[in-house]
Amino acid sequence: MLARKELPQEFADWNKKWGAPYGHRSARLIEEGGRPRQLPAEAVKDPGHPDNGPFAFQYASGTRVHEYPWMFAAAGLEPGMRVLDVGSGLSGLQFVAAKAGCEVVNVDPSARDDYNVWTDPGYLPLSPELHQRINETFGTDVRLIAERLQDADLEPESFDRVLCLSVLEHLDAAEAKEVIETGARLLRPGGLMVLTVDLFLDLKPFGVLDHNMWGVNQDIGAAIADSGLVLESGDPRELLGLPEFDLDHVVELLPELLVSPYYPVTSQSLTLRKPQA
Repeated sequence: MLARKELPQEFADWNKKWGAPYGHRSARLIEEGGRPRQLPAEAVKDPGHPDNGPFAFQYASGTRVHEYPWMFAAAGLEPGMRVLDVGSGLSGLQFVAAKAGCEVVNVDPSARDDYNVWTDPGYLPLSPELHQRINETFGTDVRLIAERLQDADLEPESFDRVLCLSVLEHLDAAEAKEVIETGARLLRPGGLMVLTVDLFLDLKPFGVLDHNMWGVNQDIGAAIADSGLVLESGDPRELLGLPEFDLDHVVELLPELLVSPYYPVTSQSLTLRKPQA
């Protein structure tokens, strides 16, 4: 499905509880009709300050106000579950999942020293040291693996959930497919993969460009086609690349859709189930 402007009350309550998507201080500013002001580089000076919370340490798209609570709810996390978070960076979702009693592994190659990072002065590059500092701040023990998912040495069928929030659009088609198929191998039978994928309104099939500074409009149908996973939730008419995708339907929906105030992008949400053996 595509994110809607009308945020369910339970999502709004979840965001308020955890200070999502920008930290508690920014959440208050938004509630008061303002815009986020605090930068991640400022928040990390005192990680445990009440103005922060687990979501204060990473830049977030304007669609995250929907994506974070949707993904947490869709995953149906329970204590004791083993959760793989793909490309989570310093996102608060991994720490909230850990506080829910899950064993969480974050696989993200941007923690490598040789990884090219954004040079904006407010950006916090992911590093094992900083990740561990945030772990200690919130009393969690999320394991960070500084590799691509495909290169991580993880045991097949060892996770109950695979979370992949706004990652696929940054990859080319071949790597997106590889990420989905690797995640599928790591899921236990009956396990769930939970995904959000950006849909850029300045790219084809809405605009004339094939890519922008953030990535591409990923063909979700091609990415999941050979994974063996079964679509469990998500409107096929609103998921680019599925046979049922309906451009006219999506265009008609535009007034109802949540579009980021910072860039013309909305978010596709879906869950995929691994069949029982």
